[in-house]
Amino acid sequence: MNDPISAPTLITAAVALFTIANPIGTLPVFLEITKAMTPQQQRRTGMLVGFAVIVVLLISLVAGTFVLKAFGIDITAFKIAGNLLVAMIGWAMLLDRQSPVASNGSEASPVVVPLAIPLVAGPGAIALAITFAHSYTSVLDYVAGGAVVVVVGLLVSVIYYFGPYVQKLLGPAGMSVLTRVFGLLLLAIAVQSILSALGHAFPEWVATSS
Repeated sequence: MNDPISAPTLITAAVALFTIANPIGTLPVFLEITKAMTPQQQRRTGMLVGFAVIVVLLISLVAGTFVLKAFGIDITAFKIAGNLLVAMIGWAMLLDRQSPVASNGSEASPVVVPLAIPLVAGPGAIALAITFAHSYTSVLDYVAGGAVVVVVGLLVSVIYYFGPYVQKLLGPAGMSVLTRVFGLLLLAIAVQSILSALGHAFPEWVATSS
C-alpha cells in the first residue's frame, strides 16, 4: 500500500497547479475578452470560469489515467511531454511573451473556450492532474487532490471576480513583475519534473551520478 501523500508534497502540488493555471498572468486576457461586458457580467463570468476549471481538472484527475492506458501512452512519456509544455509556458511568462497555449479568439461562450480551456485548465494543468492521480492512488489521495483542484478553481474565480480592481491596484508594472515571478517558479518546477521523469526512464543515469 502506498503511503498517503504528505503535507509538503500536497502544498507543492497546489503551488504548481496554481502557477500553471496562472490566473494572475492571464488576467489581462480575461479583461480583454470581457471588456464589452458590464461589471456584473464580468464578475459572473469570472466565477463561472473557476467552476469550469474545477470540472475539467476533476475529470482529468479521476479519468485521466484510464485515458492514457486506453491509448497505450506511458506515464513517463506523458510527464516529459506535459512538462516540456509547462516549461514553454513558464518561459513565455518569464519573457512576457504570448503563452503557447493561449487562444486569441473571443467569439461565443468565452467561459469555456478560451478562458477555462485552454487559458487556465490547459495541457499543463491537465497533465499535472493526471500525473498526480498516477502517483497517488489511494482514496484519501484522490480526496486531497480533489481538494487542491477545488481550492485552485475557487482562487481562479476570486482573482477573475476582482480582476478589474487588481489590475487598477497593481498597474502594468506590478502585473508584469508578478507574471515573471510566477513564470520563473513554473519553469523551475517543470525542469525538476522533467529531470525526475528522465531518472525513471533512464535509471542507469541515476546510478552513475550516485
